[in-house]
Amino acid sequence: MKTSDSVASGTTPVSATRARKFLLFLGPMLSVAMLCVALWFLHTELAGLSRDAVFDYVRSLPTWSLMASVAFATCGYLTLTGYDAAALHYLKEKMPYRQSALTAFMAYAIGHNVGFTALSGGSIRYRMYSLAGLSATDIARIIVFVTVTFGLGASGLLGVALILMPTEEVAVLTLPPAILSLTGVLLVAVPVAYVTGSVLKRTPLKFGDWQFTLPAPSIALAQIGMSIADLVFAASTLYILLEPNLHVGFFPFAGVYLLAMAVGLVSSIPGGVGVFEAVLVAAFPQIHPAAMLGTILIYRLIYYVIPLSLALVFLVSHESQQHGHLIRKSTDKARDWIAGIVPQVLALTVFLAGVVLLVSGASPGVESRLAIISRGIPLFVQELSHLAGSVVGVGLLILARGIYRRLHGAFLATSVALSVGIGMSLLKALDYEEALILGSILVILWMSREEFYRRGSIVTQKFSARWIAAIAIVLGLALWIGVVSFRHVSYSSELWWQFAFDADAPRALRAGVSVAVTAIGFALWKVLRGSSNIPQAVSIPDEKAHIRRLLEVAKEPSANIALLGDKRFLWSADRQAFIMYQVSGDSWIALGDPVGSENLHEELAWQFRELADQYDGRVVFYQVSDKSLSLYVDLGLALAKLGEDARVSLSDFSLQGSQRADLRQALNRSRKNGAVFEVISSAAVPTIMSALRNVSDNWLAEKSTREKGFSLGSFSEDYVAEFDCAVVRINGEIVAFANLWPAPAGRELSIDLMRYDRHAPKGIMDYLFVELMLWSAAQDYQWFNLGMAPLSGLEQRALAPIWHKLGHLIFTHGESFYNFEGLRHYKEKFDPLWEPRYLACPAGWRNVSLSLLDVSRLISGGTSRILVK
Repeated sequence: MKTSDSVASGTTPVSATRARKFLLFLGPMLSVAMLCVALWFLHTELAGLSRDAVFDYVRSLPTWSLMASVAFATCGYLTLTGYDAAALHYLKEKMPYRQSALTAFMAYAIGHNVGFTALSGGSIRYRMYSLAGLSATDIARIIVFVTVTFGLGASGLLGVALILMPTEEVAVLTLPPAILSLTGVLLVAVPVAYVTGSVLKRTPLKFGDWQFTLPAPSIALAQIGMSIADLVFAASTLYILLEPNLHVGFFPFAGVYLLAMAVGLVSSIPGGVGVFEAVLVAAFPQIHPAAMLGTILIYRLIYYVIPLSLALVFLVSHESQQHGHLIRKSTDKARDWIAGIVPQVLALTVFLAGVVLLVSGASPGVESRLAIISRGIPLFVQELSHLAGSVVGVGLLILARGIYRRLHGAFLATSVALSVGIGMSLLKALDYEEALILGSILVILWMSREEFYRRGSIVTQKFSARWIAAIAIVLGLALWIGVVSFRHVSYSSELWWQFAFDADAPRALRAGVSVAVTAIGFALWKVLRGSSNIPQAVSIPDEKAHIRRLLEVAKEPSANIALLGDKRFLWSADRQAFIMYQVSGDSWIALGDPVGSENLHEELAWQFRELADQYDGRVVFYQVSDKSLSLYVDLGLALAKLGEDARVSLSDFSLQGSQRADLRQALNRSRKNGAVFEVISSAAVPTIMSALRNVSDNWLAEKSTREKGFSLGSFSEDYVAEFDCAVVRINGEIVAFANLWPAPAGRELSIDLMRYDRHAPKGIMDYLFVELMLWSAAQDYQWFNLGMAPLSGLEQRALAPIWHKLGHLIFTHGESFYNFEGLRHYKEKFDPLWEPRYLACPAGWRNVSLSLLDVSRLISGGTSRILVK
């Protein structure tokens, strides 16, 4: 049996994959848990608080404090622009301050609101700085630099706050003064050590594959100074609003503020919503809840919402300048411009539209508007509109994922949902603001409709752990808002059946249940329906005849696996080349290099990549040769070595010499035992099919294994009858056979199935190999391919890629479940030439692992059979 693919079915780290999946879910679930705890705490602490009390306090804030807060926020964002300017100076990159300042402002304003600042703000920096000519490496260094800058200032300011905190105010953090002071000293030591290192150590610091050169002392001091100033301004933005009620000095407040910010960052919740408020409420119980909540609302408006709005305006303005000549021509050109910032931005806005509808459904309507509605439409229409609006909100949360993945079906469904949402917003309470928001999103969505070209299913799309967590957080927030908004209403079973234009609480209760039923129903439907996103296979007329025609001029024997019957085919327009592939999980897996005319390989590979992209699939090329590596690099794929093919040169193959003594003995011993070698033509194979079937079944039972597929042949009469077959007879009975894979253009021969009876004499496989090589040489073949030795030839050096290190470890110590090293040693006795085989897939360890897992499913016939022989 050819063993070239056993690596896929024998080395997939299932437990490691499960561990990685657990870790992927751990972060989002931690975020959900932190939000739930924060909301529970706020719900408890804010008991009895009314919305009117909060708004009354907001209206009572003096104008001077509002103006001062805006001024502090402005100074804070101006200071933040210095982060990027210092980073560019550190990299010795010249750029106008106006350009770097705009980039920094947009990155921080969006990052503060979206969360994951290094990623969300980093994407803005990548967009802006790449247009300015900076490399991806330099942009990554800028992101690291500004992140370090923030950390230095936060550490220093928090340390100073803890050290200078007056004794009478230590109770704010409920910790002993000695512990606070010691912690403060340790925190201050971080920026001090950073500056000291910049003076003393000029050689790069190394962290694994990363290295970081400390900046000059002047830049290091500027980093710390800017960061502390930024955080002082940010804390002052809130402090100046709270100060009349606080009765606590600035430094104790700054320490609590930084702690609340840190908890918000750890939670990964956008803007730290909920957890930031919970920390401040817990730290300052002396402040009335209405004053605290109202102040935080104004603070978020000043420090988050207004900068975000300005950043989005600047971003749109910048993009319009980049594509201004398109915008000015016509609406079609405008669509092209907008397409440059979708679907990522549209996915976010569609998600936020869902949030708006859910929050609106959980909140009481405006009485004056409800009075107008009551005079114009029947009550049942208003009630149904309220329910439908909430359900549409859930739908938009789900559809946003499809918009992000560019699914055409999601585009159509979202267009309908937004249209329905507009109508429901107007009918339920004349919420024209919501209608305008939804209408604007609908217009932009429609203008960018050409971007949504993928044909995947909305239902079968996979949701990441973070996306699920985001939906859960929004649903939890909507539920909490409903509870808080109507906490003054005592619950009773009669609420369910109260219908009136001013019955906000019963309406919100029914909407909440509708939302829960919709979300749970979709989850159950998705689980029961499965997640297949595979299109129907389409065959061309006389497909097997075309395959046989191209196999006659193939240079690789492995191309013959195309006749196995378990693959799909992507054909060139003139039918002179094809790619054989199959879909497994999210992976579209092509087996080997394209087959056929070489000048068509590049175009065909791109067509395959684009086909996979249409269905949002991961494109994978499995077992490709080193002759075509540049093609896969051009496709934007990364390469991972799978093992090495053993190719024996037949021009100098002989049984002479001491190195071939074992082969000579096996040949002579088998001949003495009556072994007779013969090659049966494909036309005559059906006459011996029953005997071959008996040997195959016997071999499978003896090995306690099952048939494989995809890259390994399986015994089916149609497949076996396609090829000449080498057989070994003893006393006239067939005891071993191998079907032959010819590659006439490459003058190379290989085998696929190689099976023998349990009663066959020892060494029968050596005999079959030797006879085949001698016969192949007599047929004017130049090479005999023994197949791949999985995981052989991987580097074990200290700087080798992690895949090589893991593969080499399995190769040398994995004999308990597969004899990798023994297989390599067996093939070595034929003195072959070793040629590498690769996996080409999107970059990243996760993509490599998932690609191999999906390949393993194909070969083994399912996930449950991966670790089964």
